[in-house]
Amino acid sequence: MNRALVREAALTLAQQFSREFAVTSDSLRAVSATLQRLQGDVQLSMHDIRTQMATLQEGIGQSQRRLADLGTKVEASAQAPAPRVDPATGSAAPGGSVPAPGTGPAPAATEPAAPPAAQLLTRGKSSLDRGATGAARQFLQTLVDNYPLHDRVADAQQYIAESYEFEGNKAAADSVYAMVVAKYPTADVAPTALYKRARLLEGAGQTEAARALFQQIVDKYPRADASLLAGEWLKTHRRP
Repeated sequence: MNRALVREAALTLAQQFSREFAVTSDSLRAVSATLQRLQGDVQLSMHDIRTQMATLQEGIGQSQRRLADLGTKVEASAQAPAPRVDPATGSAAPGGSVPAPGTGPAPAATEPAAPPAAQLLTRGKSSLDRGATGAARQFLQTLVDNYPLHDRVADAQQYIAESYEFEGNKAAADSVYAMVVAKYPTADVAPTALYKRARLLEGAGQTEAARALFQQIVDKYPRADASLLAGEWLKTHRRP
């Protein structure tokens, strides 16, 4: 009698355990499925966020370039001469001037003049200080192209080099720094350009090439502020 009761109780417990195990298994499968869906949703959301950020960054860059172009065009338009009126017809004369009697039509209007060099330099430096390196180079390159003999062209080239260095484009920065020293050796920025180039070489592990440039600063520009810095570097990096 006792054995029968024990078997019956064991059978009842086994059936109850089987039902509970089945319920637990179903719950675990449901949780697993939910976690997989959540993981997929998170991955999809991260992908969407990265895509939106890339699109936003591209849009910001385009907006900066458009603003720079618009500013240059507005300044050029403001400086363009107003058209003169032909007293014979009462309308604006072609090319902005009144043709003389007996002559043909006035020549076609020329391209608008570039903004003044000083203004381009100021706007370029201001853009560089804000981190808008692309806009800065547009202003500065316009100065270089339209005023190649201006006494601040070397400064413009120096700022162009700094814009590349700010972006991490060390090869382009080194090339422009070298050009400043070679093309404008007597400019005030020449020793600074040489010093910055030496520091780029040092950062690239070219210590001996950097040492040669630091020594060149001391020898060629002894009164420049960069010469003091170069001299200190040479003292603290003496050959063993």
